[in-house]
Amino acid sequence: MLKKSKQLVDDLFEKSSMSFGEHLEELRKALTKAFIWLGVGTAVGLYFGTSVVKFVESPLRASLSEFKIEQAKRLFYKANGVVASPEMAKWMQTNGVVPERVFIDPQELSSPASSPVAEELASAAELAPTESSDETANPQASQSTHNPWKDVDVARLKRLQPLLLWRPIENKLLTFNVLEGFMIWLKAGLVVGAMIGSPGIFFHVWQFLAAGLYPHERRYVYWYMPLSLALFFAGISLAFFVVFPLMLAFMLTYNLEMEIDMAPRLNEYMSLALMIPLGFGIAFQLPLVMLALHRFGIVSVEMFMKQWRMAVLVIAFLAMVLTPADVYTMLGLFFPMVGLYFFGIFLCRFMPAGRGIGSQALDPQG
Repeated sequence: MLKKSKQLVDDLFEKSSMSFGEHLEELRKALTKAFIWLGVGTAVGLYFGTSVVKFVESPLRASLSEFKIEQAKRLFYKANGVVASPEMAKWMQTNGVVPERVFIDPQELSSPASSPVAEELASAAELAPTESSDETANPQASQSTHNPWKDVDVARLKRLQPLLLWRPIENKLLTFNVLEGFMIWLKAGLVVGAMIGSPGIFFHVWQFLAAGLYPHERRYVYWYMPLSLALFFAGISLAFFVVFPLMLAFMLTYNLEMEIDMAPRLNEYMSLALMIPLGFGIAFQLPLVMLALHRFGIVSVEMFMKQWRMAVLVIAFLAMVLTPADVYTMLGLFFPMVGLYFFGIFLCRFMPAGRGIGSQALDPQG
């Protein structure tokens, strides 16, 4: 087995137009140019960093609004024994408000100027101790004489009637550190910079791979680089616009059932919202990784086909480990990755291994 692996490496560089040292130099140049693209993209991302953070917050704000409205519907049912109508929920969603139950005294509303509260406040102001009063001489007597809350007006409490007020939905994110907002801005700029600079980054990576190919093989680079970019942005879009809202809705259902309020922290949410889409974009490169392994004679297409059950098991394990503890994110990564695995097999068949080493690819039967 070791002899066969050594033979593969020897064949790879023996039949290549470049030496091993020249490959390393090309790799250094490609990485340098890729980091330049990343730097340019990060500069642009930081310029729009505030807008990016607000945009990334939007799925959580929408989920929080739905969460608060659902909370209000459940409280409405508990208070009245009647399910809130869909029209009411739609009105709350449109206006961004939820109800709040308070208690008032109707007599105080009818005549505010002569209300018991106003009279009590006025009398308290008149009887308030001054510097020349006897409070200094006898503070205990003053405190017992002029305390407006000493006696509870039970009759007034019995007159209280419930009133429904409407307040804006609280869907803001919180920070618990002075540096947190700044660090999130930097992180958002870096991730967006990777996305903006991805065309240049992918181009130089594929240029490095093309340097080890023969001239008639390099034309494939101009086909697979756009495919690589398309897969990258497809993974990001799927994660952010489809999987992420489903994950948030799923997580918040447990808060509803346990009647726990939600006060999300900006740092934790932004880390999740930025890293999951980026991870999806990188994971979607699976077909091209398989193609590269096949092209360099490391794994044969027959081995990919024979070991598809093991590959599905590995994908399921990685989807479980690399995603949060919810079924939507795990399945949202698992099913596309399984499809991309078979798409990678199709690419390997469409572009057979060259250089005369395809038949020597590692195979467990060999």
